[in-house]
Amino acid sequence: MDLGLASILDELLGEVWFELTFLLVVSLFASFVFARFGQPRVIGYIVVGIAIGPSLLNFIKPVEGSISGLPETVQMLAELGAIILLFMIGMEVDLKEVYSRKSIAIALGGVALPWVFGYLVARLMGYEDDAIFIGATLVATSVAITASVTSELGLIGTPVSYAILGAAVVDDILGMVVLGVSKGVAVGGLDPFGILLVLIGAILFIVIGGWLGSHLLTRVVFKVQISGYRRKLPMSGFILALAIAFLYAFVAELIQISAIVGAFVAGTVFSGSALRDGFRKGMQYLEALFVPLFFVSLGTVVYLQEIVDALWFGIVITVVAIVTKVVGCGIPAWVSGMSKWDSVSVGIGMTPRLEIALVIAYYGLSTGIIAYDVYSVVVFMGLMTAIFAPSMLKKSLAKAGHVVVSP
Repeated sequence: MDLGLASILDELLGEVWFELTFLLVVSLFASFVFARFGQPRVIGYIVVGIAIGPSLLNFIKPVEGSISGLPETVQMLAELGAIILLFMIGMEVDLKEVYSRKSIAIALGGVALPWVFGYLVARLMGYEDDAIFIGATLVATSVAITASVTSELGLIGTPVSYAILGAAVVDDILGMVVLGVSKGVAVGGLDPFGILLVLIGAILFIVIGGWLGSHLLTRVVFKVQISGYRRKLPMSGFILALAIAFLYAFVAELIQISAIVGAFVAGTVFSGSALRDGFRKGMQYLEALFVPLFFVSLGTVVYLQEIVDALWFGIVITVVAIVTKVVGCGIPAWVSGMSKWDSVSVGIGMTPRLEIALVIAYYGLSTGIIAYDVYSVVVFMGLMTAIFAPSMLKKSLAKAGHVVVSP
């Protein structure tokens, strides 16, 4: 019986293993194309997700219980990609350098302004019911985009990169607190005590998790690695380190902050380990497999028609997202003693919004707090900030004397 090409494809895409094959192949294609034009791969993954989703090709159709349209198994692997990504980024960062008073001051400025102005602009443009939640999506910086740009330019480990990455991670944590406040307001039940518990839990998790990991867990992992070598089990330490990353992610979720923040803290624990280079090589293969799935899954939820219908609002909220971060983060950086162009670079480096912003938006969509039109606008804002931020950052860093931009 001739089912037709469309029917055959629908049937194949219902199979988990074929769907994984399909997603990995199209994400690989996207990474080649976007690298050719000098754009971050993550943008390519999201664009591919939009293309194969219901907006265009409709290859990924809604699955009961899954907003992304991906089967539960694939969605789980996609979430694993986010954990792996932040664990790898964490391994590049010295925790003591990141969580400084400067980073906290920059992060506070980068949280307050976007949240307040995002809320006000959303209300002015007729999104009264969603305004508090829209403001929350403007809070958190994309650690992945920022880290990839500073890494490409060879600036990891410099004061500017520490200020950007430190503030980005701090405001991701504050973003979870903002999410709690926004959720309470949206459902009409703000619980100040509950928000305070989230904040205290986040601080204790960072302090205790960082201290325990660097003073105890890294030593345990090192001993396991040595013992594994003797027994011809060379990946023993790597496996245990990965297990610790998952444990930190679990604890972070337990205290109501993002699992990816937990994975990041776990990564910083191993940033000073003698085994770091070996771990990094192992993680690169896992990254290549699972991280694309995460970003593709975020794209499959987008409906382009919703963006078109709210395009003017999307443009305005994107401008607000950029300006409030540059001002809100740049001024505290300048007051703390950084030069004018270094301060501008910090502000621009904080403008990309993808991971946490989309996680917050996805949470709002899955719980019914926001509709598909608002989610699609947030994705549009995330893509626009992620596209423009790298080139803007390179130019501001050149002005500060850090890099030379080719004409």
